[in-house]
Amino acid sequence: MMSRACATILLVLACSLPLQLLAQESGRKEGGRGLSLTVGGTGLALGDVPRVNGLRINVMDHDLEEVNGLNLTLWKPHEEVGGVVRGLALGVVGPAAGRLQGISVGLGAVVGQESVQGVGLGGLAVVSEGKLEGLGLAGLAVVSEGHTRGLSLGGLANVSEGDLSGIGMGGLATVSQGDLSGLGFGSLAVVSEGDIRGGTLGGLATVAQGSIRGFSLGGLAVVAEDGITGASAGGLAVVAADGDLRGLNAGGLAVVAGEGEVQGINLGGLAVVGGDGVSGLNLAGLAVVSEREVRGLSLAGYKIQAREARWITAATWKVETDDFAGVSLAGWNEHRHISRGLSIGVLNRARELHGVQIGLLNYAGNNERFPWLPVLNAHF
Repeated sequence: MMSRACATILLVLACSLPLQLLAQESGRKEGGRGLSLTVGGTGLALGDVPRVNGLRINVMDHDLEEVNGLNLTLWKPHEEVGGVVRGLALGVVGPAAGRLQGISVGLGAVVGQESVQGVGLGGLAVVSEGKLEGLGLAGLAVVSEGHTRGLSLGGLANVSEGDLSGIGMGGLATVSQGDLSGLGFGSLAVVSEGDIRGGTLGGLATVAQGSIRGFSLGGLAVVAEDGITGASAGGLAVVAADGDLRGLNAGGLAVVAGEGEVQGINLGGLAVVGGDGVSGLNLAGLAVVSEREVRGLSLAGYKIQAREARWITAATWKVETDDFAGVSLAGWNEHRHISRGLSIGVLNRARELHGVQIGLLNYAGNNERFPWLPVLNAHF
């Protein structure tokens, strides 16, 4: 049955070409170079009949203005054909029109010169030179020069030159030159030149030139030029270059907010670094570092360093800060100016102590008679 149906379709397509030529040579036209077998514009049209409600069959589309129903073509148009197809557009190589609205299927590519809306299925590609809305599925790539909304899946890539919203999946990469909102997947990368909102999974990296909000995973890294808010994990690093990093953040090597603050639960295989501060629960294999303040519970395998430190800090080697308030545990507690609270270590040093030091050797500069004491030193 399928072979008979295919044979019938090919026969009709083959017959349409001579009909087009006959109509062109004889001067018989009904709004175009084709044969219209319609009543009031409804019925069957062969060739370049501009307007049809029903079935339009053509070898190669020209002069298409409006088809409501089924438009069937054998070959791609050699130029921009324009017009609109509402309903079902089928092409052996691929359907193309100004606007494709409904279901569009092509063994090669589906091309909308202004938009693709509805369902676009292309053996190689689904391409919209404007917006793409609905479902786009292609063996190689789904590409939109405008925004993309809905579910889009490209075997190699999913690319939107505007915003991408919904679910975007690319075998290698999903790329939005605008904002990306919803879910984005790419075995290599998910990239947005704007903001990312929702959930992303990049085999190597998730990258936003704006901010990231939601759930983000990168096999190597999650990187945002601005801030990151939500839950983020990178095999090597989670990095917010210019903004804050808030939420749950885990980096195989580091969690870094270059010019902002790290807030929340932060896990760095080597380091947690916040240029403008680190606060919350901070765990690092080597160091927790800030140019300003470390606040909360901070644990480091080697060192904690900040201008100010608050609450509880613990490091195998050293806690180094100008001003401290809370509980400090380290081999060496170096509080260069003021220390308020409890310091426990082998060596404890503070220019001005308001609290207790417990260690092998303790120094409190404001204890004038006995600034250096073994075991215990205190000043209130």
